[in-house]
Order: sequence, then structure tokens, then C-alpha cells
Amino acid sequence: MKISARDIQVFVAGALALLGTQALLQLPSYFFGPVHDAAWHDLLFYSLSAALDLVLGLAVFFGRRWAILLTQIWLSLTLALSIVSAVRAVVSGTDKVLRYHLLWTVWSGLVISIALLLLIHLSRSQRFQVDRTPNKSRGCVKTPARRE
Repeated sequence: MKISARDIQVFVAGALALLGTQALLQLPSYFFGPVHDAAWHDLLFYSLSAALDLVLGLAVFFGRRWAILLTQIWLSLTLALSIVSAVRAVVSGTDKVLRYHLLWTVWSGLVISIALLLLIHLSRSQRFQVDRTPNKSRGCVKTPARRE
């Protein structure tokens, strides 16, 4: 069985939709649960920005061409933001437990962003491009008129 570029893109779409849905479902807990004041803004921003993952995942799933490019840009920005957040979590003067929690959240997001970005790049490589010749058995191809 050969994996096509579309198969990889559908996998990435599902992962993005899962991440976006999970972030939106966790959003109410930041309003009602005990969250440290320093982390509250970061967690709220994370959940609201991760909601874009759901939108992009659905767009990629439905085969929108613009969604692939926008997903690459979004994952690159997420990767850069995760690196900045990881450095900030290490350098910050917050307590040890909160620092480890933030660092774990940031690093797991960092690994996921790298993996999905690599998969999107892989799906755009020539290796996974399907031969796009039309199906001649269904009568879809117009044949040139015969000259007699």
C-alpha cells in the first residue's frame, strides 16, 4: 500500500483538529480553576490561538489548497513562539512546580509542531505526489476530433 500526499495531509488535519478541540475544551478550566496569575494569560492565549488549529485542520481535511500554505506558516509561527516560551519559562522567576508545568506544556507543543511541520513538508515532496493522469476508463477525457 502506497501512502499519498493526501493521506499525510488528512493525518495532519486530524492532528490539528484534535489539538484545537482539546484547547477549546480546556478553556473554561482557566476561568474557574486555580491557575497562577503569571500563567493565566499564557494559558488563555494558548487556548485561543490553538482554536485556529481546529479551523486549519478542517480546511486541510476538506482539501482547500490555501490551507496547506497557511498551516505551514501557522506551524512555523507556533514553533517560534514555543521556543520563546520555553526560554521564558526557564528564565522566569516563578516557583519550581509552575516552571516545570509550563516547560512540559511548551516542549510537548514544540515536538508536535515540529512533527506536523515535517509531515506537511513531506507531503509536498515529489516522492508522495500521485501521478495525476486522468482516468480514461470513465470517459472523462475528451479525445481530439478525427480529421477525415
